[in-house]
Amino acid sequence: MAILSEGAIRARARQRAQREGVSVDEALRRVSRRQATRYDIFLSQTIRDAEVVLGVYDLLVEMGFVVFCDWLDAPEADRAEVTPANAEFIRSVMSVSDTLLFLDTANADQSLWMCWELGWFDGAKGHVAVLPVLPEGQGYYRGREFLGLYPYVEIDAEGHLKVVRPAAVNSQGMMLFESPNSRSFERWREGTPAFMRPKIIEHWRL
Repeated sequence: MAILSEGAIRARARQRAQREGVSVDEALRRVSRRQATRYDIFLSQTIRDAEVVLGVYDLLVEMGFVVFCDWLDAPEADRAEVTPANAEFIRSVMSVSDTLLFLDTANADQSLWMCWELGWFDGAKGHVAVLPVLPEGQGYYRGREFLGLYPYVEIDAEGHLKVVRPAAVNSQGMMLFESPNSRSFERWREGTPAFMRPKIIEHWRL
């Protein structure tokens, strides 16, 4: 099992561009812009991570998922400003998406939209998970601030997505690791989203 590494994802994006004989920017422009009636995954991300996003998008599509990434699948949508029209467009796509994966990178907290997307999807549908992409040499993920309230995604030994429940932590710093603490992406998507979230342990006597 492994968390996605930034180096491997960037290399994947460059390899795709090389196969097509174009730059990464041109490969991004060539990504299929088909409109689907439903999406397996709404990929919440920032355009500041263009190369990383291309690598993650390519990986998820290769796994067989139908993925929505706004500036790849709907390049005409202007995300530079927060407007009612833009918000309505994003809501309409999220409403036909089964899950939301929050692409957590160093640039994610600069996004105008990602926290809003996560909050809307959590309240409306529930199946939210964090997809971390870590710098080289960092093998452990712990969601910062509110991201620690959600399960996160790893790649299992067979190359499939796995959803992991984060440890529960109380105000004294006591941590509780529950077992089983993971399940396949498909089982998570079909089940109750709250099952994979950390439990409240303040009232537990441990």
